[in-house]
Amino acid sequence: MTAKLSKSIAEILCSNESFWNSYDRVIIYYDNGQIELTKILTSVFNTLYTHVEFRKVKPVDYKLFQVADLVCTMELLSEKAEIGNFSASEMEFFDNVRSFKKNYLKHIQKKHL
Repeated sequence: MTAKLSKSIAEILCSNESFWNSYDRVIIYYDNGQIELTKILTSVFNTLYTHVEFRKVKPVDYKLFQVADLVCTMELLSEKAEIGNFSASEMEFFDNVRSFKKNYLKHIQKKHL
């Protein structure tokens, strides 16, 4: 699983290589919440690029990090909703999939670039 994820991330980065190389420095903010993911990101970015810097972030200090976390969570929940895989706690919080899509997801998706 680690190898597959590393390879997939590397392929995506390589397909956008000119974008990453257009910057003098790439700074990655991560909260080190998942040790294995931290290792994968560090390994892949440092293997592909020399101008990468990792910074540990405390979500309370970075509003943009909190927004990114919210958007990613909503996208994950959207995928779970599409396959009918909401957990009991998600159903309790959002009431139902329709309510989630109408009251939360729709508003996030309007902000997509």
